[in-house]
Amino acid sequence: MSAEIGPRTALVVGGGWSGIAAAWYLHRSGAAVTLLDEQATLGGRSSTVHLGDRRITLGGKNIGSKYEEFRTFVAEMKGGEFEHFGINSSRVVNGRVVTLDGKSPVAGMLEVARRAGPFDIYRFLRLVGYVRGDDANRFVRGPQFVQLSKRRGDPALDGYFGRNLLDALIRPMTVRMNGAEPDEIHLADFGANLGMLLDRFDQLTDGMEPTYRRFSSTVTVENGTKAIGLLTEDGRVTGVDAIDAAGQPQSYAADLVVIAIPAPAAAELLRAELSAVADELACIRYNPATVVVTAYDRPVFGPVARSLVFEPDSAVSNAGAYGVDDRHIVRYTFSGRAARPYLTEDFDKLRMRAEAQLSPHFPAFDESKAVAQVGRHWEHAFCAYSHRHADRVARIDAAAGAAGLVLVGDYRRGTSIEACFRGAKEQVEAVTGTR
Repeated sequence: MSAEIGPRTALVVGGGWSGIAAAWYLHRSGAAVTLLDEQATLGGRSSTVHLGDRRITLGGKNIGSKYEEFRTFVAEMKGGEFEHFGINSSRVVNGRVVTLDGKSPVAGMLEVARRAGPFDIYRFLRLVGYVRGDDANRFVRGPQFVQLSKRRGDPALDGYFGRNLLDALIRPMTVRMNGAEPDEIHLADFGANLGMLLDRFDQLTDGMEPTYRRFSSTVTVENGTKAIGLLTEDGRVTGVDAIDAAGQPQSYAADLVVIAIPAPAAAELLRAELSAVADELACIRYNPATVVVTAYDRPVFGPVARSLVFEPDSAVSNAGAYGVDDRHIVRYTFSGRAARPYLTEDFDKLRMRAEAQLSPHFPAFDESKAVAQVGRHWEHAFCAYSHRHADRVARIDAAAGAAGLVLVGDYRRGTSIEACFRGAKEQVEAVTGTR
């Protein structure tokens, strides 16, 4: 069975933020867009699930004050109002909980990192200056970060900063955004981490679901449909073969094909027809993670310290309140090297690991009872990019462009929602000539 799409058409494979963004920008350019999403619901790692009688987002839901592209999208989708959330992150330093609440981010960072030497502090503040001085440096492959990394050989962060700063400040950022240790993230891509830390964050009062619903009425969305191969003609990509939600084979053709899935999945999809592109995509690092969200019968965090970042030897990397007024709901993230052997454990067992470490600092965990819980494991949860990543992306674009294929994803400009939108917008503008 074949589903033919008419003239001026675009086909987007992937229903995460990169795919949604690409489809939206293509729709705005005048194309008739069909989006194929393997999942049953839109959003990728930010899709919504039930926690008791409420819908929540397991993955990313925080929206920075500088998320211009995403906020424009939400406004057009009539996605609702914003409420302050903040990046509220606490660490145990010398036996006491020290909180970074985003009100004075640099001062908070230096409080956490005060054991670092002056040379490391100088280097760190220099990079902060890059991010504050040029918006482009808030994203992966920012110009000044790429220039600096070329001079330095693009070292991993553990080869650029000393141990005290790495442990106190750098690792919490890389584990949170990339599920990666400092030896797994390179200097050229670090601007995206600093961009997050220097921003202030909101979340949507009604969650992501209204935005997804409105977007689904804007373009054609085929949920539960997995692309399994490319259609080509004279060396050009013209569509994809897929299996739909009923398990039936389908073929989709379009004037433009956009692949918007994680790099390892894209490599598998492209392998038979575009092996050179697939080889490059396969070199991009992704890290696994498990998220467990638990509702308790009472608040377990206070109004000031609403989260805790754990030490490198802990299986849980971060635990935080779901919202400023949802301090009875805790989102546990299990990522980083120490977590990887435990990620497929039972969700209850993972939660209890975290509770045992939280209770000495937040006694309410000993007095509370879990009343609802939901969790999910992702093998490709976080992108950690690659060595000399800018050069790799350039090679990918050259080879894919020759085949008339557009590739977007979190490996392009970063893992944040805004980075997914920026990366998709750049690629769509390049092929449509729109601004």
